[in-house]
Formats: sequence, structure tokens, C-alpha cells
Amino acid sequence: MISRLLGKEMKLTLVSLTYWLIVAVISLFIFTQIGTEITVIQKPKPTDESFGMTQTKDKQLIQKQTYGTLYLEFHSDSYGTYPLGFHKGVTLDEDEQQEVQKILEQASGLTMTELEQEYEAQVKEKMEDYFDNNLYVFPLRADASYEQFERDMLRVTDIVGAGSSYEKDEYLSAAVEPKTYKQALKEYQLIVEKDRVTGAYARMVCDYLGIILGIIPVFLGATVVLRDKRGQAEQVIYSRAISSIRLVGSRYVETVLLLLLPVVLISLMPAVQVLAIADKLDVSGDLLLFFQYILGWLLPTILFVVGLSFFITELFGGIAAIVVQVIFWLVSIFSNSTTIVGGIGLNLIPRFNKVGERAIFEHIFDELVWNRVFFAGVGLLLFLLAVAIYDYKRNGGRLLGKSV
Repeated sequence: MISRLLGKEMKLTLVSLTYWLIVAVISLFIFTQIGTEITVIQKPKPTDESFGMTQTKDKQLIQKQTYGTLYLEFHSDSYGTYPLGFHKGVTLDEDEQQEVQKILEQASGLTMTELEQEYEAQVKEKMEDYFDNNLYVFPLRADASYEQFERDMLRVTDIVGAGSSYEKDEYLSAAVEPKTYKQALKEYQLIVEKDRVTGAYARMVCDYLGIILGIIPVFLGATVVLRDKRGQAEQVIYSRAISSIRLVGSRYVETVLLLLLPVVLISLMPAVQVLAIADKLDVSGDLLLFFQYILGWLLPTILFVVGLSFFITELFGGIAAIVVQVIFWLVSIFSNSTTIVGGIGLNLIPRFNKVGERAIFEHIFDELVWNRVFFAGVGLLLFLLAVAIYDYKRNGGRLLGKSV
């Protein structure tokens, strides 16, 4: 009975224009973001000009880069913040600007006029890279105290507001230094030995798919829930012939499966490319590992978004679920906009927009597992609440003025 019901629901979805539009959007998104060719990992050589950048723990560099960012924002009289994940430009009043100026002067041991002259000299020297703010090196005084720096950043955070570059987690993650050959070689060995190359690329593929799966399933979920209201009378009669948990459950399962299926198939394109890259490096690529990432990383996102769409649509009807999920998606995207490698937290869309970085992945692994379990669990809970609401309406109850 359950398998027949599941098959019937899947057939109804498979003939839906909405479903095939969703498959097309996912395919187009991945094709445009990853393309037919992806960056090839290469073993670093001592003669390479650059090995990339890495996060630094050097307190002097942290101070120089953070004060440098502060000077540039002071200079432009515009401070970027991300309260609730959305960008908000902050303009300070004269007294607040004076306080920031005092912080910069004390940190450098220079007057603001001297700081401006130093800045202009650096800009002139590197005129061809004028728009690269990272090229500005703040002239930190030799006896600068890191403790004073931390106090300064707390004060700037109070002045500018939440979500700025001066919160501790932000300035620590933003401070970088050039990788050494030794560091680059160690990272390469981790990619080869622990990631089998495939894992290094799978994380980036999951990052891109996570972005689109954080929003697109809500359209299919709402369509499936509203099927009775738009369908023929026979469909309504059929629906009443079985229990609510079986009916809504079969719809939830088929929606999740029919979203997961194209994700797995679309992932074959980068997976095959990654196996070819691994072969060139004389590494035995692991296709199973690649799809373990796909399932473990992305299935919880689908479970949550579909669960939320079922719950909100049963509760309010219409396009309410789409509106709610669009807002939730935007907050998730923008809250991690400054941490696109290793940004987890309580976020629907974990970010890892870089090939490799195995050390960062190992550091955040426990947090990532907790995050995925949390959203999968909440998604299932929302599904059960949707069943309860559907059953209540179906048996003559009215909720928010609506009944089945």
C-alpha cells in the first residue's frame, strides 16, 4: 500500500512542469558555477612564485591588517556591517569619528595628517593596484600592545555596531599571511592522503549545491502540498481513503527523493572530472567518498527546506512558505558572506568555497556534523507538525480560517 502510494505521488510530481523547471535551475546553476573544467590541484614546487594565503596567528599581522581596515573605512567615512546577515553601511557622527581617529593615531604613533601622507605614499607606489585594499600596510608603532588592540576593537565594535570587521571572530579569521612551501606541501599531502583528492573537491561542490538547495526545494514542496486543492475530485477522494501520516508522509518522502535524485546525477559531472584529476596525480580517487559528502552535506538541507515548506503551506496556504524560505535563505547566505571557507554555526548553508583546506575541515568537522543533524531533525519535526495540521483540517477542524 505504501509503495503504491509513493509510486503514485512520484508519478504526479514527475509530470509536473514545476519539477522539471527545478531540475533545470539546479543543473544550470551548477554548470555556470563549476563549469566543465575545475581547478586542478598541483603538487607545490620550491620554485613556485606563490603558494597562496593562509590564516595567520601572528599578532602583529593581525593588528596591522585590522587597523588597516579600520583606517580605510575611517578614510571613506563608511563602515560595513552585517547585522542579521544583511549589509548595512554605517556613517559615524563627528564625535564618533574623532574617537576612531584617536584610536588610529595611538596605534600608529602618528597624527592623522601623517597617516594620510603615509597612505598616499603607498597608493602612489602601487598605483597599478590602487583598488586592492589589502595592499595598504598600516604603520603600526613598534611598541604596540596586543591587549590595547583588543580593547580598541571592543570599543570600535560598540561604536560601529554588530556584524562589523572588528568583532574578534571576524578579525581573527580575516588576518592572513603568505603560505610557505612547507605549509603548501603539507596541505597537498593531506589532500592526497586523507581526502584522496575527491574529498577536497566534494566540499566545494557541496558548497555550491547547498546554496541552490537552500531555496529551490520550497517551490516543489509548496506545489506538492497544494496538489489536492488544484486537482480533480477523484484525487481528493483518494486522499481521504488513507491515513494522514501515510498520505503526507509519502508526499514528503517522494519530494525529498525526487530532489535528491537530480542532485546525485548532476554531481556525476564534477565527480568524473575529479577522478581524472586524481588519476593524473597517481592517486586512487574514491567515488564513494565523493557521494558520502553529497548525501551527508546536502540531504539535511533538503529535509529541512521540504519540511518547512510543508509546514508553512499547510498552516497558511498559498505562497507563504516561499516568502518565509526566501527570507531564511537570504539570512543564511549573508550571515556567512565574510566566511566562505569553514563558515558553519547555526546556518542552513555551511560554506566551504575552496578546494582543499583539509586542516580547516578537520577543525570544523564536529560543528558541521552537529549542524547537519540539527537541520535534518528540525526538518523531520516540521514534517510531523504538517501532518498534525493536515489531519486536524481533514477531520473538520479549522486552522487560521482554513480547512481541507
